[in-house]
Amino acid sequence: MNLTLPICAVFLLLMSACQPNSNGMGDWKKSPIIKIAVSNTPLSSPIFIADKKGFFKQHGLNIQLVREDGGVKCFNELMAGNVDFATTSESVVMFNSFYRSDFIVLASFVESDNDVKLLSMSSQKFNDLAAIAGAKVGIVKSSASEFFFDSLLMLYHQQDAQIQRVYLKPTQMVHALQKGEVDLISAWEPFPYQLAEESPQASQVIGTKGLYNLSFNLVGLKNNRIDTQNKQSILQALSDAINFINENPEDSQLLISEILDIDKIQLSYLWRDYAFRLSLSNALVSNLQLQSQWAIDRSLVPKDNRIDIRQILDRELFESAMNEHTDEHK
Repeated sequence: MNLTLPICAVFLLLMSACQPNSNGMGDWKKSPIIKIAVSNTPLSSPIFIADKKGFFKQHGLNIQLVREDGGVKCFNELMAGNVDFATTSESVVMFNSFYRSDFIVLASFVESDNDVKLLSMSSQKFNDLAAIAGAKVGIVKSSASEFFFDSLLMLYHQQDAQIQRVYLKPTQMVHALQKGEVDLISAWEPFPYQLAEESPQASQVIGTKGLYNLSFNLVGLKNNRIDTQNKQSILQALSDAINFINENPEDSQLLISEILDIDKIQLSYLWRDYAFRLSLSNALVSNLQLQSQWAIDRSLVPKDNRIDIRQILDRELFESAMNEHTDEHK
């Protein structure tokens, strides 16, 4: 009896079964290139890990990361049509919600209650906020930097203090403070750590851990070229990356220190304040609403343009992606 044909047929069937599916590793090169503007901060770790560890590829995605300094620049790149998605803080989302409603928040992927700090080169002069009158303060306009600073002023009843706001780019903050161009800076990590390393005499004006909860989010345009399945796959890849981060913190820190060229000791110092989780919660809505009211009260935005924040959160996409991901892992 000739068994050659049946054996070949069985072999071909087995080979076919072993091939990746349409969303598998083998098809990522055939997928359209999807560009994500990523802020050069450890807060973006899930994006970097998903890329470095191949989680995007495992979900059939052909991702190209476009690295930028700060969430404001990332968001601007998205609005200019240069990228498909961007990472940014909730403050940037809030400010832009007053001027446009053509973007969505797909998910938050990390939170920190100690990422933004108020710093000075003179601990004697600015040992508390009571001495802030007349000071020049370096701030990144329309960002977490500005909301954090104003929150401190309100908390310590200094909102009427006469100060000079000096709007700077994130990368200009440390240099401006060191050169005496400003008296204080409201800056996010890793710039406070950089300042401490270069200028040991610099210090935090007050302890601010727990005063402000910053989140980093993935945002995109509502009607872009990326279909729903690919959007869901991006969220699923980020979920895998976050699981990896939480299960392998040391390996994750080593990867991020190499990617961002940050000293491992510095990164460990920052890492302890990060809570990596994929969410789209009511806490984010409340935070955005609080910041919206602050921006209106300070006349930073046109109050008549205020929208329902829930309109720019894509809960249906998020829940669908997570439910599908859970089913796949049962």
